[in-house]
Amino acid sequence: MSYQHPKTMLHIMNMSPPTRETFYRIKPVCELVMQDPSPEHLATFGNVVDELKIDTVQELQQYLLFPFTNHLQYQGSKKTFELHLRMLEAMKEVLLRVKVCHFRVCERLLDLLLKMIFDKNRPGMIADVPEELKLCVVQCLSTLMLNVDHETRLKMLQANVPLLAQAIFVSVHLAKLEKLRALRLAALNCLAVLTVTHPELTDGVGHITDPALEEVVVSMMACILPGVLAALQDVAMCTDNPGHAVVAAALSATHRVMCTIMNNRQVQQQDGVKVTDFLKLLTQKSKELKDVSTTVTSKDRPKRDTKDIPKRSPEWYAMASEKLAFVVKNLIPLVTHEHYKVRKELAVLCYRILSECSSTMQPSLAMTLDVMITLSTDPYQEVSEYCTSAVHAHFASASKERLAEAIDSLCENFFTTLNCLPRILINIDSSRKLSVLSLLYGYLKILCDEGRPQRLSGALSTSDGFDRLCDALLTAADLQTDLALLTRHAGRDVKSPPSTDTPWCRLRYLDNKESEKRLQDVCQMLGGAECAELFLDRLLELFHEKRSSELVYIINWVGSAPNSTPNLAKRIINKYIEEDIWYLPLEVTSGEAPLTKEETRDPSIYNPRAWAKDSVPGLYEGTTEVRYTDVSYMRPRERYVEPNTCGTIAEAQANMAFSCLVTEGLGMMARRLGADYQPFMLKTLCLILERVGSKYENLHLTGLKALHDVAAAFQRDSVTDLLAENADYFTNQITQRLKKAWRTQSALQVLSVVMEYSDSSILDYLYGIVEDVLIQSCDKYYQRHLYAYLQVFLTFVTCIRKWFLVEPKPKPKKELQTQEIDIMKDVIEFEKNKKESARLLSEEKESNMTVEEMYKEDMKRKEEEMLNEDDTAVSEESPPLPHHIRVTVTILKRCVNFIALGRDESLVALQILALGLPLLKEYEDELLPLVHLCWAPLVAKFSAPEVLVLKSAFELFVVLATLAKDFLRSRAVKDVLQPMYKFLWSMAAESQLKDNGSAYRLSHMYSLQVSVLGALPALVVDLGLQDEQLTEAMRAAQDYLSAKQPKPLQMLAVKFFQGVMSYNYGAAWYHLRALCDNGVRHHSQYANIAPLVTIVGTPYESPDPDYDPNVKLIFYVHK
Repeated sequence: MSYQHPKTMLHIMNMSPPTRETFYRIKPVCELVMQDPSPEHLATFGNVVDELKIDTVQELQQYLLFPFTNHLQYQGSKKTFELHLRMLEAMKEVLLRVKVCHFRVCERLLDLLLKMIFDKNRPGMIADVPEELKLCVVQCLSTLMLNVDHETRLKMLQANVPLLAQAIFVSVHLAKLEKLRALRLAALNCLAVLTVTHPELTDGVGHITDPALEEVVVSMMACILPGVLAALQDVAMCTDNPGHAVVAAALSATHRVMCTIMNNRQVQQQDGVKVTDFLKLLTQKSKELKDVSTTVTSKDRPKRDTKDIPKRSPEWYAMASEKLAFVVKNLIPLVTHEHYKVRKELAVLCYRILSECSSTMQPSLAMTLDVMITLSTDPYQEVSEYCTSAVHAHFASASKERLAEAIDSLCENFFTTLNCLPRILINIDSSRKLSVLSLLYGYLKILCDEGRPQRLSGALSTSDGFDRLCDALLTAADLQTDLALLTRHAGRDVKSPPSTDTPWCRLRYLDNKESEKRLQDVCQMLGGAECAELFLDRLLELFHEKRSSELVYIINWVGSAPNSTPNLAKRIINKYIEEDIWYLPLEVTSGEAPLTKEETRDPSIYNPRAWAKDSVPGLYEGTTEVRYTDVSYMRPRERYVEPNTCGTIAEAQANMAFSCLVTEGLGMMARRLGADYQPFMLKTLCLILERVGSKYENLHLTGLKALHDVAAAFQRDSVTDLLAENADYFTNQITQRLKKAWRTQSALQVLSVVMEYSDSSILDYLYGIVEDVLIQSCDKYYQRHLYAYLQVFLTFVTCIRKWFLVEPKPKPKKELQTQEIDIMKDVIEFEKNKKESARLLSEEKESNMTVEEMYKEDMKRKEEEMLNEDDTAVSEESPPLPHHIRVTVTILKRCVNFIALGRDESLVALQILALGLPLLKEYEDELLPLVHLCWAPLVAKFSAPEVLVLKSAFELFVVLATLAKDFLRSRAVKDVLQPMYKFLWSMAAESQLKDNGSAYRLSHMYSLQVSVLGALPALVVDLGLQDEQLTEAMRAAQDYLSAKQPKPLQMLAVKFFQGVMSYNYGAAWYHLRALCDNGVRHHSQYANIAPLVTIVGTPYESPDPDYDPNVKLIFYVHK
């Protein structure tokens, strides 16, 4: 193709004077670019073009583009690539400012640009040039075709179909094969420009506004449509796509091209078939047969003209729709793409097919509708709102006949989805699971419309409709159980907020929260449907056949639907609280195992379980014994299972999950019913409280959640308010249960929980219950429930402490800090007292009376005064004890009897006494007799072998010493302190060199050492130890000043000696002086006042390096 130079004198003379002047100004610059397209010359060219007016550039576009077309036809070395890159950048600036209105110029530029990146000998026919050059060529190509005027574009589409097809082919393969993200996006943009589907070339909905141009574009694209869309599908589904932009751009190009070619407007609508249609069909068939009969080789066959483009007949559209259905089907997995823009473009594609191509792409309609329904529940609001409105618009625009057909098709797809649901859920693709559940939810939203009767009712009323639905949902709700379900809690806290997690409900196949939430939405949608009663009937039938946790899970969410009828929730509650459903065995049996061969010498003789029908050896001749036991090695004896227990751990786990879900279901039904739940309070409140008090962690958490749900149903701020308003319900239930031996344990659990939740306003209800428990604790028939009784007493005492015990305020630190005691002040005081005693003795001699006689005379005078006071004084009666004190005293007296029992009961009894005795601090008449009463069994526990019991006994002793003080001194030193001193002496050697990593730090022995050393300073003060008693205490603690002891024990020993120094400085000073045993001489500062002997040895430093740091630390506070 030749290209004539445009600069002729004729052209120049035809120019206007301003244009001619501009031409002469740019001519030297263009010649420089022609001769040497260096960066400097190109920059000068760009500056000149920027200064020109748009009209001038438009008129001189051929002259401005000529230097570039001249250079771009040369290809070759790397240097040429760099030259082309610079030339393309400059040419793009020109194309951005003009409208190409010359067909030859457009054709020439398009041909040159394609030759730079097209190579038919390479894979994909893409030339081996740098990515930067490819990107620049594609951008120039897009700019060129965007800035072509209407007539030139129309002529190009009519006359240069092969060239445009080649450009489209190159663009698609660049987007498919290249790695550079910017290049792939530019190629997709270029494809939209070449197919006249670019947003700048169409209206807001992607339609070509000019009918003639649209006709030409459709005719051109009809030849290459399947290939282009298949390549775009590969681009969208490529696993190496960087980010989301390429996928979104490929989807956008797909629906723009597809919906332009396959639009309903392209098919002529006829009311019926005419005779001319048959004639046209016969003529076309005869031509095809003639063409087939003519044998022409590929070399001799002429090139195909534009007239040979296949006619877009209904048959062609049917063929194209089948091929494009595969493209749409392969794009459907993008419904789970992580980026919302991709999902939005997929939604646009599907809606455009539904609304614009419903006649030409019927095989794809069902798939696209499924995608729209699935994305109508998308978490991103922009996507969900678009799809929801699109689905509504699709059904609203359909006629009655089309709507009925669409609904019937939807019902078929609904059941198809139900059949496929188990297979998809067993897969490992989490996004696909969420997608199919969202699709199911979308189907239900459409079928459960506001009309009556609902279409879902008719669909499920078929012979197996409800069964297929139940099977699919049961597979989705399949639960997995593990040993963690049977975990027992070490300590519960009912005041803690309910758990937001549900460890008792772990779905086997739904491994993320989004999928589980979508399944719950599906169940709640069914609960609000017209056929919910029928669906619940079927679920309860299955529940009667097999009580599975999966059924309970589905029933819970069906009954708790916000728009469900209250009758559903009431039926579910009545079913759940049946005794055989609520109380399932959770303990695993320990039954007798069958005998094995190793346990018998001769199974035929010594194992009667093996005899089916046999003679017994050893009998006299002629005698046989026949036994029919139906037991043999082929059929061994079945394992014995104790009543109310589980045969296997798996059964116990399944029962635990079932019980948790039933308990959770009560709370969910309460929230659904709200104030209408009141009639069920009498039946269910104690059941829920019993779950809260369960020893199993998961049952406790479930009960806690259900209890808060009930409180929320009645709009109460806390559970305490709920219990206060319904106290008569649970008190009646507890009283009734305590009268039945098999219900005692549950009654005690309920009572324990109630007391933990309540405040002092509910005491009147609790007194009677606690007193009944006190009575039953005396009955030997109820001894097996003694541990539960003690737990109730412990809870009651703990609550009374919380409500009535006033903790003493700690003294300010200034009062606790004592100054160092000056011994000389005591000496001077002693001298003064000595002189005073001498004076009194001299007065005795003067009065001729001995000291004893003077003492007797004083005592006689005091007795007379007291008698006189008794005659005149009016006796005052002490006020009656508060009710809670009376009950506490009764509990403590009862617990004294349980100290001598087994370890578990003894531990709880000791703990109750330690917590309850401080409540009697202000009531000495009740306190001291209790102290005396519990002393004997308490002392016996100090010889117990269990360290835990010994520690609890010591803690109770500390409480007694704090309350009774020196009242216990003589007995405490003899019965308690001596065993504790021996314990400290013996364990000092065991605890040496036990660092942080030692297992000894975790032992009960170490814990007891910490408790004893920590309590000794207070015991010394409370018991008023003096002289030898105080010395024994210091001797027991001195070994723990060694640096070889654990650091916590060292610090406790230091604190002990600091406390003793505050209590009796002289005794501590003297003991530490003997411990240090150094030769340091201490000179008193009062030696000038009195003749004082120099002291040899001080307590301030020790020659032993193990003791010296801690000895110095003792006196650090007292300097």
